[in-house]
Parts: sequence; structure tokens; C-alpha cells
Amino acid sequence: MIALFVILYAAGIWLFYMKMKVKPTPVNLAVCSVIGIVAVGAIVIIWQFSAPTSSQLVVSRYTIQIVPQVKGPITKLAAKPNVPLTKGKDVLFEIQKDQYQFAVNQSEGDLRAAEKTVEQLIAGLKVADATIQEATASREAAKADLAAKEDANQRSPGAVSALELTELRAKVVAAEAGVDKANAAKEVATLTLQTAEQQVGVAKAKLDTAEFDLAQCTVYAPADGFITNWQVREGAMAVPLPMAPMGSFVDMSDVTVVGVFSQNVLTNVDQGDRVEVVFKNHPGQVYGGTVDRVIQGSGEGQFLTSGKLIDVSSVHSSGKFAVKIDLDDKEFAKELPIGTAGMATIYTSKGKPFQVISTVTVRIKALMYYLLPM
Repeated sequence: MIALFVILYAAGIWLFYMKMKVKPTPVNLAVCSVIGIVAVGAIVIIWQFSAPTSSQLVVSRYTIQIVPQVKGPITKLAAKPNVPLTKGKDVLFEIQKDQYQFAVNQSEGDLRAAEKTVEQLIAGLKVADATIQEATASREAAKADLAAKEDANQRSPGAVSALELTELRAKVVAAEAGVDKANAAKEVATLTLQTAEQQVGVAKAKLDTAEFDLAQCTVYAPADGFITNWQVREGAMAVPLPMAPMGSFVDMSDVTVVGVFSQNVLTNVDQGDRVEVVFKNHPGQVYGGTVDRVIQGSGEGQFLTSGKLIDVSSVHSSGKFAVKIDLDDKEFAKELPIGTAGMATIYTSKGKPFQVISTVTVRIKALMYYLLPM
């Protein structure tokens, strides 16, 4: 459109001065120049606000820092760098399992011992019940014997000696003490059984932990993607330290296409606006998409809490926001390499006649990627 306007404007100037034979003067030359400059500037401004264009486009993906949950020498590096892997199926690497297998074996033995202890205490509880029954029977027998002697002595005073009655009363007291002792023994056995049952739970938890640690000796792909930047070799010590990752895993299951635009030209951009994208690694091709959202935030405006005052000379902003773009071709988007660069144009609902400039610009840029190595 700009080129067309320039051609028409040049034709108008030619008609004005050559055909109409208007004598050039400083005044009319200045007026014609100002009209041309203002008109071209207005077209450019309306164009940029109706169809903002950005050459700062990048394909980003989530990366996962590979950090093991257990430590030990690496016995096998199964994953090759940059080779596609399947989530939860393909092995990244293996850590020596011996010490963790020993821990599992010991925990299994501790669990069996705890379970046997519970069985013994259950049997002891049965013995305590039998002891209570026996003591209760002895107490009732002693009470019956004492009652019979006292009844006989009431009917025939002197039939039973005072010493014998005293001994019978002592037996009743002893029998009652035996019942109390048997009940106390049962309470002790019950508490001991409860403690042992808790120990069984502790032993099971230790076994679960040991089995989990053993399972973590084999590390699988955390997502569909590939490993890159291996920092270890077989025989190296794997350590669960987040500050010392073993490598980086690129998650290929999700992709984000982001374009960076000046904040002012995003005034008319709405979610769902049409987008045309070209990529450097696919020259000559134009791909469609939509605006997912304008990311209303920039790290340039982020202040971190600290004990120091902000250095105002370090406060700055490039005045740009990122726009997340959803490509129409989802399968193509999944195959885009991380870091892919390109160009994007957003077609807003304003100034549609001027958007043809961006349409042409995008296609020219796609063809130029054939020619420009940079």
C-alpha cells in the first residue's frame, strides 16, 4: 500500500507540475513534501496499530533439570543425547542398586519380625484372658467356701473355728487380688500389642521407603522428549542436589510460540485475533494461528525483596510485551525445535484495508529466509 501510494502520489505530482503546468515555488514544493510525508507516516502508523508485526519470534519449550532422588554410582547411561524418548517407558540412566536392595531385604526382615511379635502378643493376650477366668473362678470358689462356713457357724456356733474363718477370708482377699493382677496383666498385654501393631506400621513404612528408593535407581523419561547436555558419564556419582543437575530434558509434549511486540501497538489486539507466522527453518511457508493471550507482565518490572535499596539506574524497560500464539497446525507445532526463530503478524479488527501491507510483508519475509543466511 505504501508503494502504491508513493506511485500515485508521484503521478499526482507529475500531473500537477507537468500537465497542469503549475510553476514550482518554494511554498508549493514544501506543501507537497509535507503532504507526502504526513500521508506516508499516517499509513505506517495505522498499519502498525491494525496489524502489528514482530521479528522477535521464538519457539520455547519446558526443560526439566535431571536430578536423581537417590545417590550412588551410575552403572548405565541408557539415553542417547537428542534421541526421542517416551514418558515413563524409556530409561535415562541407572544407579547402582546393591545398597538399596540390602535396605529392602533388611526392612522385609524387620517387618516379618514385627508381625511375629504381634502374633506372640495376641497369644499372650489369650493367656491373659484365661488367667483372668482362672483367677475369677478361684475367687468365686473361695467366696462360696467362706459363705458356707459362715452359714454353718451361724447355725451351730463354734462348729467352725475362728482361725479357719480367718484363713478363708484371707483366701478370698488373695483371690480378689489375683483377679486384679490378671486384669492388670491383660491391660499390659493389650498396650504392648498396640505398640507392636504400631511397630508393624513403622516397619511397613520403612519397607515402602526402601522399595521406593530402590525403584528410583532406575530413572525414566519424565515426559515425551529428549535428553541433552549430559554432564555425567558411567561410573560418576549421582547426587540428589538441585544445584548440580545431571543434564537437561526437553519436554516435547507442549510447545509455546511467543512473539515480542511494542506495548503501544498491542492496543487493538484481542484474544482470538488471526496471526500469520513464518519460521526461519521453514522458508517460503506461512502458517496460520490465533492469539492465545497477551502476557501482561515483564521481568523488567520485577523487584526482588532484599535488604538493599533499589538502584534507580538499573530500572529500565524495553517497552515490550510477549504474545502467546496458538498455531492452527498442532502436529506441525509439536515438531518445531526449541529456539526456532521467525516473524509474526497479528491481524486486529481495526484498519483492515491497511493490513494488506503486513500480508505482503510476511510473504516477502518468508521468501527472504531462502536468501538470507542470518
